Amino acid sequence: NQDSLRMLYLGCGHLILHYKNESIATDPFFSTQPFTAGKIKTSSAAFDKYIDILREHSFDLNLVNSIWLAHTHYDHMMDIPILIEKRMLNPGVKIYGNEYGDDILTNFLKSNQYQTLEPGYKWIMLSPSIRVMPIISDHAPHLKIWPFTLHLMKGELQEGYFKTKLKSSESITKRKKWKEGHVYSFLIDFMNGERIDYRFFIQSSASKYPVGAPPAEILKEHPVDVAVLCVASSNTVKPYPVQILKDLNPKKVIFIHWEDFFLKPLDFESPKLVRFTNLKKIKRRLDKAALILN
Repeated sequence: NQDSLRMLYLGCGHLILHYKNESIATDPFFSTQPFTAGKIKTSSAAFDKYIDILREHSFDLNLVNSIWLAHTHYDHMMDIPILIEKRMLNPGVKIYGNEYGDDILTNFLKSNQYQTLEPGYKWIMLSPSIRVMPIISDHAPHLKIWPFTLHLMKGELQEGYFKTKLKSSESITKRKKWKEGHVYSFLIDFMNGERIDYRFFIQSSASKYPVGAPPAEILKEHPVDVAVLCVASSNTVKPYPVQILKDLNPKKVIFIHWEDFFLKPLDFESPKLVRFTNLKKIKRRLDKAALILN
């Protein structure tokens, strides 16, 4: 069915959504890194596995007309260079992200290929069938043990670092240099003429409520069909995701960024939970959310 929507989850914040012969993608990353690694690089073995998974599920990256970056940590964008070098992406693909993304990818981008997002609740029309509303969001601290809070890779991007250090997908960079920048969540409408067939909300980083939530008046126009929310670091922003779920009241909820991405790449056959995450706490919150939603 041409009007059906297909979604493939590929780890961390990386999704591909396909509708009416076109696709959009979020947060391309598949090169898992050792937990203790101070220096990181794209993995050719992970790339090969990634391509195999795309083929297995009949997803074609050439149909991706836009890529959306929630923020600029390495685990949300590090593998864009190899996708460009290997010509896996449509040459006309547009990349949308924060103020740091174009500097990080400067050696790989064509003129006007990168679009810096700006605060404000505005729809970006990608085609007659797909529109996206970027929403300023937040990133939860990575670890919180009262009274201490650890939030990695914040601060200003070092000017010129990626221009000199990230010249190819084989380049080695320092993990700490991939600064966060502004963080975004996304409201995505898949449309058939004036009718909205599917409305997705994607928040690939747990956020302190109500930062990152869509405006109430937008939600009144059409409900959210699928909410895609984040597991990683969610314990540090209590009571995530209770309040955002109450606002969205989605028909379905999908949780992503849950797997330990410091293990071997794309291991969905014997997955382990991302470190420093207490799933029992999240489950208790979800049980509470279900009571609110009902």
